[in-house]
Amino acid sequence: MKNFICIVALCLVAVQAFPDELIKLESDALLQALEESVPTTEATATVEEAKPRTTKSQGTAADRTRLVTELFKTYNKKINPDDVKLEFGVNLVDFHVLEKEDAVESYVWLRQDWADPRLKWDPKDYGGVELIRLDAEDVWKPDVTLYNSADPVNMVNCWHSNVLIYSSGKVLWVPPCKMTSTCHLNLRREPYGENMCSFKFGSWTFDGNILDIQLFNKTAGMDVSNIINTSGFEIVGNVAERNDVYYPCCEEPYPNLTFNLTVKRIPGEELFHRH
Repeated sequence: MKNFICIVALCLVAVQAFPDELIKLESDALLQALEESVPTTEATATVEEAKPRTTKSQGTAADRTRLVTELFKTYNKKINPDDVKLEFGVNLVDFHVLEKEDAVESYVWLRQDWADPRLKWDPKDYGGVELIRLDAEDVWKPDVTLYNSADPVNMVNCWHSNVLIYSSGKVLWVPPCKMTSTCHLNLRREPYGENMCSFKFGSWTFDGNILDIQLFNKTAGMDVSNIINTSGFEIVGNVAERNDVYYPCCEEPYPNLTFNLTVKRIPGEELFHRH
């Protein structure tokens, strides 16, 4: 490249020094000089052919495609599995106390974990795939909802998230959701008193003999480890309990999980939080 620059520079000097003379250069010789000055060696760096990344749990796209094809040959998401044991938990991200509405607006992650034997496979048969992620609409899901919703039409609004399906048949679904629950508040009489608000969850149609709902990882309360809390209230109590309810119509139990959250206004915060 340095030779190429020098040749061009000499040509410019010659033209300026002898403007009245015609500098004759054989075109072939000039081209040869230029070619010799420009590196013609092929680049040593080569682009390696892209190879699919594999991990112990993922395999390749081809492995996962073959697996999903086999799993869903006879699968019917309209049919529930037998004897569902559902672990259910609430991860509270943020909440707002709605004084005028006697309600609490919450932003949560709803953790749901159950087994569906129809979605079980041997990883050795599918390139070591131990986990797949699918659209939640592709599989059967428990119809758990918020019983004491302040909006009976949109009881829980959740983002359309994937489910994780493990080779054991375990299904994990953790959608981020927004919900509004009723709560009898006593803030007018005791602005800084404690108020307990309940969040009652259960299946809308399945009884306890078909769908047994239990606390996620036996956690007796909401998970508040990721809470932001812009509410102006502090949490002073957080417990959960499981209850079996029997209705006059039926012999089967209808279990529910009730999360009781006790909150107390932080003095002075009401000046900045008005709902």
